[in-house]
Amino acid sequence: QGAAYMKNAELVIAINLGMGSGAATVWTCDLTHDFISINADYRS
Repeated sequence: QGAAYMKNAELVIAINLGMGSGAATVWTCDLTHDFISINADYRS
């Protein structure tokens, strides 16, 4: 069930902190192993 949901293009994650209502949107991308390897030695 969880694996099938993770294949969706968009995911909704709900967290209740017991602090009232609020909302946020986070945009991210899939960081592949190759991306991490290429940028592992990058120094800014």
